[in-house]
Amino acid sequence: MNLMKPSLGLRIYFWLMVAYMIFPVLIVIPVSFSSSEFLRFPPQDISARWYMVYFSDPVWKAATITSFRVAVLSTVISTMAGTMAALAISRAPNRTQTPLTFVATVPILIPHIFIALGVFILALHLGLTDSEVTLALAHSAVAMPFVVLITSAAIRQIDPTIERAARVLGAGPFRAFRVATLPPLIPAIVAAAIFAFFVSFDELIIAQFLMKGNETLPMRIWADLRLDISPVVAAVSGLLIVVTTLAMALAEVLRRRTVRTLAP
Repeated sequence: MNLMKPSLGLRIYFWLMVAYMIFPVLIVIPVSFSSSEFLRFPPQDISARWYMVYFSDPVWKAATITSFRVAVLSTVISTMAGTMAALAISRAPNRTQTPLTFVATVPILIPHIFIALGVFILALHLGLTDSEVTLALAHSAVAMPFVVLITSAAIRQIDPTIERAARVLGAGPFRAFRVATLPPLIPAIVAAAIFAFFVSFDELIIAQFLMKGNETLPMRIWADLRLDISPVVAAVSGLLIVVTTLAMALAEVLRRRTVRTLAP
């Protein structure tokens, strides 16, 4: 008898939870293909009308471009900082690795509204509100813990003797890291960057505090839901669901490739 095989009741519970979590997706995507002037489910007909409105509306396009620029900058900052933090933690004494990991990932535990308020007060004092750079820096603080966790998991699977062997053979610290440690880490770093990008791209609360003149895409969606409830929101949500799902699938493929590459 296989004791590790889940029971029928546990399997049913698992699939019920999966259905519960994806249920909103099953509502949003069909609604996005309706030609109705209102959000209606089930749709009476099939049309790409609201997708065309999204791609032709300068307000929606400007909000999307702003979110993309901020997310790219935030991804670069958080990926670099998070990877270096993970490397530093991995080379710290064993007794300090757990506290350092907690410090590096504590933004996950703090509600975003508290982070937003703190960053807003600081930005207001420095005169840096309504700045994409300020928003990207704030987003990178929220995204960096995910980079630390993903890259730390990959670093723990690397045999440290490989880098030591490179040092013994005459390579300097940087070259030894670049040749022996960095290549197997690249898939994990890319996967972490994908997570960081979407953490920034989808973030709303901090953007509402910091951005007044320019809107990010989540801000535009929120404003539309409050004032108009246009079906364009369903079209945008459908696009984000598809893009996010594909990106997360790519991140998972890269993560598994890292595990297979580093497996003994």
